[in-house]
Amino acid sequence: MTAAEAMGTAPLAEVLDLLTERIVRYRIDDLTVLYCNKAWAESNGGEPEDFLGRPLDSLLTPGEREGLFRQLGRLGPEAPFLKDNMTRVGTDRWTEWTDLYLPAPDGAHVLAVGRDVTERREAELRLAASEERYRDLALRDELTGLANRRLLDELLATTLARTRRSATCLVVSYLDLDGFKPINDRYGHAIGDAVLEEVGRRLHATVRDADVIARVGGDEFVVVQECHRAQAGRAVARLRTLMQEPIVLADVAIHCGVSVGSIVAEPGQDAAALVAAADAAMYAVKRSHGGVRMPSSL
Repeated sequence: MTAAEAMGTAPLAEVLDLLTERIVRYRIDDLTVLYCNKAWAESNGGEPEDFLGRPLDSLLTPGEREGLFRQLGRLGPEAPFLKDNMTRVGTDRWTEWTDLYLPAPDGAHVLAVGRDVTERREAELRLAASEERYRDLALRDELTGLANRRLLDELLATTLARTRRSATCLVVSYLDLDGFKPINDRYGHAIGDAVLEEVGRRLHATVRDADVIARVGGDEFVVVQECHRAQAGRAVARLRTLMQEPIVLADVAIHCGVSVGSIVAEPGQDAAALVAAADAAMYAVKRSHGGVRMPSSL
């Protein structure tokens, strides 16, 4: 039997053979191929007549067979039309399949139509990457790569909600560099930027990966640490040594201090209130001429 005879109408089969879409019809019970057009056959390395009566799953890789059975599990009288199954062809092409469930006297059939969507998928991936890049720019400090104030608010709110349900506490520290303006004035903004980048690296090396680090101003940073209350003092103490060692840039040792104000989150405080309270604690440290003052709760 030819593919045209299997389709039941030769003129229609001839039209379908002109399409670039891959079309195959098979019986669900035994996966026997009942019809395929020329594009589908060529994609499998033959002519339509080569595949009639053959089991579809014998032509598929293990991964493709798994995808086929998963798709068949979703298809049926209650869901006779599916259009979201995408398969990879070779190393660089993608096909999107539309599946139609068809009742028949010899058991239900599936009519599957595959369309090459490689260009569309690549465009979608480029768009997604672009959106992610712009989102990252919107939520990250461009110079240091640390969280900015917007992302800090999101992360702090999430962390605050988590600690309220656990036995841990949340310590928020506000850091401001001492003597940063003279560094900019003396060495220029390029050196000043390098100092800020080094501060970001030191913060990453000082706290845990799970802690939140943000740059919220020119030379101002916020660190959020989640720990048991008994360890809160130790968590903040790590920040005291941040600027003990000079920053060496272009064979110049740059000395820069840091004022740190820290608070432990209390019930009822939101993210904005926590940052404001830590900011106030930091300014109290500034007024005391640079010594790091620990709140009584720590």
